[in-house]
Amino acid sequence: MDKAAPLAPMRRLDRPEPEVVIERRADGVLILSARRDLPDDPPLIIDRLQQAAERRPEVTFLAERRGPQRHWQRLTYAEAWAKTGAIASWLIAQGYGPDSPPAAILSANSLEQALFLFGAQRAGLPVASLSPSLSLTGDPTPLIQALEVVQPSLVFAQDSREYAAALDRVAAPAARIVTADGKRSLALSALANGSVDAAVAERRLHITKDTPVRIFFTSGSTGPPKAVLNTHGNLAAAVEMLRAVSEPADESRVPVLLDWLPWHHTAGGNTSLNGVVRLAGSLHIDGGRPLPGRFQETIENLRELAPSYFGSVPAAFPPLVEALERDVDLRQKFFRNVRALGYGGAVLPQDSFDRLQASAAAHLGERLPFGSGWGMTETTGTGLVVYWNVDRTGLVGLPLPGLRAKLVPIEDRYELRVKGPNVTPGYYRAPEATRAAFDEEGFLRTGDTVRWVDPAKPEAGLAFAGRLAEEFKLASGTWVRATALRDELLAVLQPHVRELVVAAPDRPWLGALVWLDPATLALADRRADLRAKLDAYNARHTGSSRRLRRLLPSAEPLSLAAGEVTDKGTINTRRVLERRAADVARLYAEPVDPAAIVAA
Repeated sequence: MDKAAPLAPMRRLDRPEPEVVIERRADGVLILSARRDLPDDPPLIIDRLQQAAERRPEVTFLAERRGPQRHWQRLTYAEAWAKTGAIASWLIAQGYGPDSPPAAILSANSLEQALFLFGAQRAGLPVASLSPSLSLTGDPTPLIQALEVVQPSLVFAQDSREYAAALDRVAAPAARIVTADGKRSLALSALANGSVDAAVAERRLHITKDTPVRIFFTSGSTGPPKAVLNTHGNLAAAVEMLRAVSEPADESRVPVLLDWLPWHHTAGGNTSLNGVVRLAGSLHIDGGRPLPGRFQETIENLRELAPSYFGSVPAAFPPLVEALERDVDLRQKFFRNVRALGYGGAVLPQDSFDRLQASAAAHLGERLPFGSGWGMTETTGTGLVVYWNVDRTGLVGLPLPGLRAKLVPIEDRYELRVKGPNVTPGYYRAPEATRAAFDEEGFLRTGDTVRWVDPAKPEAGLAFAGRLAEEFKLASGTWVRATALRDELLAVLQPHVRELVVAAPDRPWLGALVWLDPATLALADRRADLRAKLDAYNARHTGSSRRLRRLLPSAEPLSLAAGEVTDKGTINTRRVLERRAADVARLYAEPVDPAAIVAA
């Protein structure tokens, strides 16, 4: 038998070696921490913005395509510092600050939103970032519910006409309105072009690490959305924790990033946005999305920008891999400057990892570091990270400096709980939910489970083992670990399946709704190959909690508007099964639905 060809070497970055300190308790609980400490009081993000403006005043901070020609409109660090100072001056003069009700943002990522957001931070005014879908959907109920929680005193939206209905709702309780166009409200430009008063510097003296700064709503994929409070200290700690395990910044080069992740989610609004401020880099707002018909703009942006780093949700990588494999020009430009890759939000299929690495090896002669990690809204987007080179997906890594992870045994895995300076102080205006979220030692109950990659080698890190809230029982009473099963099946059914949802609670056996990859549509034997892959999987897993009897391909794409997909591109399983109850019935129908793929 021929031996497999040796893998190309993987690029080594100047990063710390993986290490972990473990406290082992008599009851089986483990307390994990990093050997390195985090500085007690790292500079706040607003201080980092000032440092970036002094260090690289004329460098692009943010850029966004505008107008019919889709040219990049840019905002330099010097402009950002001056304009946010003017906005903060106006806010302070109007009485807004740490003791006033929060502001709210209704619209999507934009240069104007960034100015409003950082201006509010400099004034000490906390900001609640709401999903634009709440304002633009036909059902006003989710927006009303969010506004009842936040009760904003000031609201920003990009476009007065597009957000007219939502602005009417917030105007009713007498919230003041600011928009980019200023057609029915205060114009942001009038605020941003004003003078910077001494009151801004004086206000900075009263903003501490404990001052509230942002409110993010959880995605609602495992229950009703909750309003998570972040402090200035949470934001500062989160970026420093990541920098502590990253390669040192090259002062001679400005990091260039392309990112679509929404700023009303912690990954985009904290990790991406605050991370680029920390580096004094350039963030280009991507108008593309990892959705059918929306990804080509991302491809063209990557071709033009040749970014220093590319990270996204797993859904972005299959179309990226396909484009890289067929487009020589894109390969040359994508790999020209990129130092490393990363994914988050869900598990990346191993097939996507391997194919992208093959493209990198063919072009560069080496594979690229491909990081992942674990974080949630309550941990300011980070917590555990794979900061060393690995050859597989599905890992969550080890605790970052400053974080303590508590592993509570549950059968063959552990419930993950965390404590650290990046962890939220609680949920906004929800004291009971806050008390329930923390255990008796002050560790946040994350609801996620993990297991050791290799129990004999803790430095190999932890792997994701499922989400407790998404587990369910079959009619037999057998528990199904649905999240971990979904990730495993998605890897097995490559390259045909882009997404799947495991079904269903209280049924006699397992099946799945699947969304097929258009790239394999022309293959005459696709159904036969899917059945063969399913049969091979079932041969290895005979228990009812893992064996699937049927797959049902869905022609209707998953819907962002209907809440089946979150704004950050992850799947809301509960919503999918509720909305597609008819498809679930077809999956279990007797006689078998002709569209179903039936295991042997």
